[in-house]
Amino acid sequence: MAKKDIPEINAGSMADIAFLLLIFWLVTTTMDRDMGLRLTLPQELPPCEDCPEVRDRNVLKIAVNGKDELQIEEERAEIEDVEQWVDDFYNSDADNMPERHLVNENTIADTMARLAILINETKLIPDENLKVALLDKYEKALEEWEGKESCLELTKEPFMCISKRAVIRYESNNGTTFETYFEVLDQIKGVLKRLRNDFSMSAFGMTYDQMEKLEDGGDKSLRPMIKAVRVRYPLRLLEPDARNI
Repeated sequence: MAKKDIPEINAGSMADIAFLLLIFWLVTTTMDRDMGLRLTLPQELPPCEDCPEVRDRNVLKIAVNGKDELQIEEERAEIEDVEQWVDDFYNSDADNMPERHLVNENTIADTMARLAILINETKLIPDENLKVALLDKYEKALEEWEGKESCLELTKEPFMCISKRAVIRYESNNGTTFETYFEVLDQIKGVLKRLRNDFSMSAFGMTYDQMEKLEDGGDKSLRPMIKAVRVRYPLRLLEPDARNI
């Protein structure tokens, strides 16, 4: 009986088929995977029931657009107008200017007593995270009023203190020139410098700049007076990132 020839298997063709099957398997097992950046979405926050409201009067808006045009409170203005607006921001009782409160012996005593009670009550809160957050808030407020008390003791005169929420918001544009940007900024800071120097000279017999220079030279005895000037006229300047305005 004659032998039946067994056909040879083409190894090259088998390799091609195996390769195609491998590609098919890789495609079908990966095509369902999500593509994109791995991000964790923030949790939805509950409605804020006790959030402090920032009133428009507590924000002085100063902006320079890409054409170097100045706006104050969303109205066209000149750079020379900045000085009066910033001066009023710190000193005026007008309805469109920041809220202010009286600082005297009575308001200091009442406020610090209330804060002491709040701090003691907060220490009893079982929720550690809530307790830490509230203690930080009340202790910062207590430190702020201790600064006002020190200022009153040094100057011997009650004074009106600008709201801690008051801020000068200075916005610029990506197209604003450096010259205009710094010219407006110098106006803002120049008013604060003048107010601090005038108050310091009246209260302590030397300017704020002189006291800072002496302190930098090693005279630490002036530190309480420097702090008192900053309490009366704090730096309240906010500069958001440049944008298109």
